[in-house]
Amino acid sequence: MKIPTLKFETDEQFATEMSNNAHDIHLRTLYGIDYAFNTNADYVTIAIIQTDTYESEIGCPKEVWIDNLEKSLDYFEEIEDYTKCQEVAQLIKKLRK
Repeated sequence: MKIPTLKFETDEQFATEMSNNAHDIHLRTLYGIDYAFNTNADYVTIAIIQTDTYESEIGCPKEVWIDNLEKSLDYFEEIEDYTKCQEVAQLIKKLRK
């Protein structure tokens, strides 16, 4: 899955970009963590953030995978995507073992 790139200059634009890309960010969280778990990685890049003078990434270290997945679960419940809810719940269960 492609890593989303968020381009902005102001805090307001950043919030808009996060909102406009929420679905891709939560999908990337789900599939990125699943891939990292299956390949024994301990960090996932969720998105790239860019301004005219700066580039960085939003990432997720292994220690907070479950916390981030729980946020993604909330998102998928809110948009009533119960297939993704099930995928997230199964991954959380797998991580807790």
